[in-house]
Amino acid sequence: MIEKAKIIPYDKNLKEDRRKALEVMFNPNEYTVSVEAKYTDKEDKIQYQETGIPEFRVSLFYDTYESRSDVRKETNRVIALMKPTVSSGEGTKHPPDCMFVWGKFWYRGVITSAQQRFTMFLENGVPVRAILDVTFTSRELDKKVDSLKGLGGGQSSRRKLWKVKSGDRLDLVASIILGDPRQWRKIAKANKIYNPIGFTRNNDIGRTLIIPD
Repeated sequence: MIEKAKIIPYDKNLKEDRRKALEVMFNPNEYTVSVEAKYTDKEDKIQYQETGIPEFRVSLFYDTYESRSDVRKETNRVIALMKPTVSSGEGTKHPPDCMFVWGKFWYRGVITSAQQRFTMFLENGVPVRAILDVTFTSRELDKKVDSLKGLGGGQSSRRKLWKVKSGDRLDLVASIILGDPRQWRKIAKANKIYNPIGFTRNNDIGRTLIIPD
């Protein structure tokens, strides 16, 4: 069975109806990862500063010709994830955090760019085929390490870590990292979480979970 790629919103400030995973219509043919190293040039000597937060870009194909429905109903679900939310207690606006998951590959960040190209139309001008170019960028510096680990998704034998945030659920973490929400019991056992129903409590936020292979 072909495993479909998904975009999973998990921002705690999102309403429940906006937290549903968005399954792509067709799996991408390729994706691009861009990492920039920053240097300074002093006295003819190049000095390393830092490695920038990696960007992830993917092109998604949508086709609704058979149903003769407006393809924008599908693509706009992804674009809606650029609509900012308000952080509780901070009053700041930012796009919701999302996870792009495809098999053992994952990238965590926010959607910073989405460009639609419509390539097929009905007789009345309604678009029924589109290519959606989406760019994800990590929002916080402390996610740089997590993003880089995710980009090494082919190295699935390495032990993975998860930093707990408000609103996290063990089944959601299991779905994102292990691809199966039913594996939450393994995570609970590995981290000695004896009351998974009460997870997350205030003292769980900021904790690093070990995700078993």
